[in-house]
Amino acid sequence: MIFLRIMKKRKGLKMKNKGQTGILNALKYLLLLGFVIGIIVILLFPFSNQPISMVIDTSAGTKEITYSSEEIQNMHEFSIEIPNIENETINEIRLYRKLNSVCVDKLQAGNLFLYATLEKDKIIFNDETCEIFRQNSKSFFMERLILSEVLLIVFLFIWILLNALSEKIDPDNRNNHGPIYEIKKFISEIKNYGVYMVFAANTDLKAEVANSYLNRLWWLLEPFFNMLVYVIVFGRVMGNSIENYATYVFSALLMWTFFNKTINYSVKCVRNNRDIVTKVYVPKHVLLISNMILNFFKLLFSLIVLIPMLIIFKVHIGIGILWIIPAYLLMIILSFGAGMIFLHFGVYIDDLSYAVGILLQMLMFLSGIFYDVIISLPTPLNTMMLCVNPVAMFIDTMRNALLNNLVTNVPLIVIWLILSVLVSYIGIHIVYKNENGYVKVV
Repeated sequence: MIFLRIMKKRKGLKMKNKGQTGILNALKYLLLLGFVIGIIVILLFPFSNQPISMVIDTSAGTKEITYSSEEIQNMHEFSIEIPNIENETINEIRLYRKLNSVCVDKLQAGNLFLYATLEKDKIIFNDETCEIFRQNSKSFFMERLILSEVLLIVFLFIWILLNALSEKIDPDNRNNHGPIYEIKKFISEIKNYGVYMVFAANTDLKAEVANSYLNRLWWLLEPFFNMLVYVIVFGRVMGNSIENYATYVFSALLMWTFFNKTINYSVKCVRNNRDIVTKVYVPKHVLLISNMILNFFKLLFSLIVLIPMLIIFKVHIGIGILWIIPAYLLMIILSFGAGMIFLHFGVYIDDLSYAVGILLQMLMFLSGIFYDVIISLPTPLNTMMLCVNPVAMFIDTMRNALLNNLVTNVPLIVIWLILSVLVSYIGIHIVYKNENGYVKVV
């Protein structure tokens, strides 16, 4: 009799959980529908024309002028007074909209004769410059992309919560404890395995140069000679329009190398550590973070070359250089989040490493490592790369802070930091949920 009551109670609980799961699944479909409708609304929303701010960067300083949308619509040949402009060097002319830290267009100093003429105390801009102003005033592609990314953040956050509730009430997933438990577990494991991660990274560093004559010098020579090759190949095209081109390329290569090596390693992370995974339990993210520590140490070692380059080329260092910290932070979090997802799928898909290698090669040439994204790519591809490609964005942010002492791309950095944290959690959750099955596959 008692047994029948227990079975009846369990059956009722199962029916209740099934009903709750159905409601949560319906909410997921509604959330997805809402996301699609939100994207459509953003794409079709009739924005009004925006004012344009022009920043003229010269050897003597900068001058900023803002024109209203009404002034721009009626704009024809116009002039800007700058005392002794004929004796100064114009480095760059940048255009901004309401998002003052995100550059929407640039007028290259080398091609300034196409847009303006210089007189004693003023610059006279021609009608072609006026047309560039009008096009940028009525173009809202960047704003639509940024709003879509904000909507994506909201969508992912709510989806994670609904998914956690769905797994919590599912009787087949009773070991799932939700996001808060997983985040606490992740932080606890980072603390407990901290010494091991540093030790493993240090061991791998020593193993790499164990039988090498030049030892750790290879960590300097590899990025340096890569930089020389790219400067020789691309310097003839971009070197005349970009100041300190060698430093420009080398600083970006350091970030790209870290990201590239982390993602490549993550795909085969579990398989490469088969002996550890099959014999003792080690959290899989520990294996990835150990490799990231190794790559980050190499990156710091390569700064031995970058710092003298900044001195040799007389790069002005100001307070704006601190903005490279958010850029590097984004690079690290994004590398980890994407790496955790590739770590999981790399266990089950043998060909994934080849596909990722091809995608990374394409990404390298689309991320502005050898060129300025805004100047070199046509509109609207340049805007898309800056907003949608986080690698292009954190490289552009770092270089502006390091070489130009500029704080740029603030809203994009904030958005992609949040997205990277969400992607990192998704990766952690997927690995925690499936890591017990990795041993059977490898």
